[in-house]
Amino acid sequence: MRRHPADFLLPVLLLGTAWGAIAAGTVQIQVTLPVPERVDMTGIDTILVTRTVLLNDNPKVDLNKEVVGLLRKELRKRTRLHVLDVEAPPLPEQPLDELARNPEFWKDMSRKYGADMILTGSLKYEISDRSSFVTEDVISPLTGQRVRRTRYADREGFQMVFHVYFLRGRDGVLLYDDEFTEDTTVDGKGNDPLTALFNMFEHIESDMLGIIASKQKVESRILFTD
Repeated sequence: MRRHPADFLLPVLLLGTAWGAIAAGTVQIQVTLPVPERVDMTGIDTILVTRTVLLNDNPKVDLNKEVVGLLRKELRKRTRLHVLDVEAPPLPEQPLDELARNPEFWKDMSRKYGADMILTGSLKYEISDRSSFVTEDVISPLTGQRVRRTRYADREGFQMVFHVYFLRGRDGVLLYDDEFTEDTTVDGKGNDPLTALFNMFEHIESDMLGIIASKQKVESRILFTD
């Protein structure tokens, strides 16, 4: 039996009416929720930042100086901890993942500097040439129409792999470690490597410092008004 088009239209109209009734009785709001730190910070008031283990060389910038300075600044700004203002202690030439599991080493360092917590880490920072042909849509000055063209674009790639370790001073125990990876491509050549590094650090700051400090996040919620 053939069905009239109206037979198909009626359920759709009914569904739309029902959804409209539901939607009319709701409102979407933004709520701020607390996110606790991931480690127990009881009794931890001071933190020491060590030198960073560099997994590759970069002759353009003093990565150790810049990373230590950046970490100290963000710790002061985003946590309640007192950051020890001492020369960042160097680390022995040993894989950091192994050294991080040597509690006696960190306990001795903590005792020497008076640190309740020690932050150390390894960094791999690479710059690469990513120049290539790209396709783009442009407006022709002659016809005013959109046309597609191919051109050669100078680009640089920046990649950062930063592995952080948080250790408790009194017993040298590794409390938490995590690895953060960021990758970005920037137009042009000769871009400032520090600007690229700091921009990538901004992307990981919240998650990294959220290990030792509480933070807030914003989520959407649907409330029924009727």
